[in-house]
Amino acid sequence: MMLIKVLSLIKAYSLWIYIAGFLAALLSLRELRKAQKDKQETIFTLEKELASARENRARTSLILASALLVVLTLLMFVVIPAQPIPVAQEPTPTSLLVIELPTSTPAPPTPTMTRIPTRPRPTPLPPTPTATATPMPPPPCPQPGVQITSPRMNQVISGQVTILGTAQIDRFQFYKLEYGIGENPAQWHSIGEINRTPVVNGVLGVWNTTGFPSGVFTLRLTVVDITGNFPPPCDVRVMIQ
Repeated sequence: MMLIKVLSLIKAYSLWIYIAGFLAALLSLRELRKAQKDKQETIFTLEKELASARENRARTSLILASALLVVLTLLMFVVIPAQPIPVAQEPTPTSLLVIELPTSTPAPPTPTMTRIPTRPRPTPLPPTPTATATPMPPPPCPQPGVQITSPRMNQVISGQVTILGTAQIDRFQFYKLEYGIGENPAQWHSIGEINRTPVVNGVLGVWNTTGFPSGVFTLRLTVVDITGNFPPPCDVRVMIQ
């Protein structure tokens, strides 16, 4: 009996299941090709590993979606036609037995006492709250010419992240953006190319975090002068989710 109910539900929603399966297969195939392309084009070991992980997940999703479509096809054209689906019987109307209850004589109304309204006492007004100034958070880095203002410290980020801030020191030569895994990375990876134009309260670069594993990452800004020296870099701890 339970099997017949399940088959009836599958037959009723077979069109939506087919649509969901085809969409899942198309998305998985698209992600598989994109991961293979990223794996061939990248030169970093970490990014190759991330692309391989995305490729494996996309291949697994494609196999599952294909298996779902095959199983649904077998059920629709082989199993369900062989199973007799019972027709729901219409309920038989039952006659209602009407019982007449004796009517009771209503009791006379009880007189109610009317209270004389009293003058309400004035409600004292609450004291007016005084506005307090909210202190601004201190900048994440002490050097005013080496600042990352967005994303902020401990901010949760994902996808395409626009990095804002300032890269302007005396005798400026270039600045670069890097990221590392964890709070104290042992290795740094470049974000884009070296930039030779100073920036003041503007866009420093764009970081594509798509495909990165969830966890703690450190974003670093380094500004170098024409002598090759540079002040302490600006590090910002972020969470990729």
